[in-house]
Amino acid sequence: MTFLAAVAFGQIQAPKAINSPDPIYPPEAAEMGLGGTVVVYVELDKKGEVSVKNAFGPVAPCSNLDDRRAAKIREAVISAAKKARFEPALKDGKPTNIELSLTFRFDRTGEPARPRGEGLEGKRVVEAGVLQGRVRHLARPDYPASVRAMLISGVVPVSVLTDTNGKIVAAAAIGGHPQLRHSAATAACKSSIEPVILSGVPVEVTGVINYTFNR
Repeated sequence: MTFLAAVAFGQIQAPKAINSPDPIYPPEAAEMGLGGTVVVYVELDKKGEVSVKNAFGPVAPCSNLDDRRAAKIREAVISAAKKARFEPALKDGKPTNIELSLTFRFDRTGEPARPRGEGLEGKRVVEAGVLQGRVRHLARPDYPASVRAMLISGVVPVSVLTDTNGKIVAAAAIGGHPQLRHSAATAACKSSIEPVILSGVPVEVTGVINYTFNR
């Protein structure tokens, strides 16, 4: 079953999910063969109904970061997120609006993700969180003068997938300013991390690399 997490922002009694349907993943999810994660940011109203604000992911192959298949997968997840229902969040015992993040994972076959650590044909993919400390080579992102002139700056987190040698093979910006995301994802695809070895066997890794753009 798809992993669905709701994270509340702020001091408030978090809502409980009443209905969290699995997305109907399109054939493109299997065609890409990467598996991945889509995070959907939503607003939950006082009736527990969902309004989608934004969505990020899944990773696209570095050979084609604009792969339309990734967009189709994201659209399928957004459709499922809109059908989710919750008990209202409570503040001082009264229903209130709240922002949530919903996380959906799917495997390489295009199906809802199996238990953590499992992959297609037994291949292990390790979730390593923030990868900054394991970076072997961090490519510098392009910071176009036109974007800099608009005083656009900030941090762009990029979700990545590495091969067993630590080379980043797929990426997707999962936040930050829209005009900085493509540069960050492109740089991530030119980067690499130290290989991860488990029980003597090299494994693929998913995680996040943060890029900071300073004015």
